[in-house]
Amino acid sequence: MHPADAVLSEIARQWAEPLARVEEEMWRVLTSRDERMARVLFSLPKGGGKRLRPLLVLLSAQCFQEEVEPAVPVAVCAELVHTATLMHDDVVDESPLRRGQPAAHSLWGNKIAILAGDHIFARAIDLLVALGDLRLLRAMSGMIADMGEGEIMQIFQTYDVNLKEEEYIERIRRKTALFLSTCCKMGALVAQAPERQVAALAEYGLFLGLSFQVVDDILDFVSDEKTLGKPAANDLRVGNLTLPVIYSLRQNGEGGVFIREAVAARRLDHENIAKIVEILKREGALEYAERVAWQYADKARRALDELPPSPAREALANLASYVVERSF
Repeated sequence: MHPADAVLSEIARQWAEPLARVEEEMWRVLTSRDERMARVLFSLPKGGGKRLRPLLVLLSAQCFQEEVEPAVPVAVCAELVHTATLMHDDVVDESPLRRGQPAAHSLWGNKIAILAGDHIFARAIDLLVALGDLRLLRAMSGMIADMGEGEIMQIFQTYDVNLKEEEYIERIRRKTALFLSTCCKMGALVAQAPERQVAALAEYGLFLGLSFQVVDDILDFVSDEKTLGKPAANDLRVGNLTLPVIYSLRQNGEGGVFIREAVAARRLDHENIAKIVEILKREGALEYAERVAWQYADKARRALDELPPSPAREALANLASYVVERSF
């Protein structure tokens, strides 16, 4: 086991009981009286993924109170929203696999996958409505709106060889980082944390999310399909330019010129992608992206200084290191 994975496994072990409650409640919420819908929903991977979002909700709540049960419905909501967005993303990205298994649209077609995702979104929001706290609803609805804007930004930015690093950061802020920030914020709100500490946890989640996505974009070039659970270099194949590519495009050498010409002409076949990956490795693009990921992870850890000492705060600090180290 990679040392970074051991960190996550230990955190998951310590919080195994509330995470099991989240898993149990999630599948209860997804129970449908309609046999056809039930078949679609229960074809989704069970126990798959890292459950990072519900874990962030639980840990954030436990920074302020011992009893974690009040945070369970919010954690379930976060994982359901995540599941729904992945179903939609796989349709948009035309990704046949999710966590190494056929994506929902591969099994049921695009129409059913999108509608089932909508159904899961509605079930998730119902959980927050039942809690009666408008702050939670505002946080989640605002995040979903930002996530949609980020997805649209990405579509408009495809194959854009003039894309700036700041534009990329703003895109991943909306697409990924704000979700993790919202999970931390909602956990703190459920625990009735002081406003200053709610803001600190939201900041932690934002920087954690930026670091997480930058590392994901590195992994897209250095991991194989079995590890990723989806085709390697898939983002580049569909014209989604991420930080390593943006870095190389800024360089004046032959490598940057080759990447610019290949992307602009949309010549992203297997041979050219293999050459681009070699250029990224040779010209330090992956190392640059790793440095950026560590900078965001360090900012995330510093945001935790506002919180009282607790095992949950220590676990959050360890997660900030985990999101970077999981790839190296």
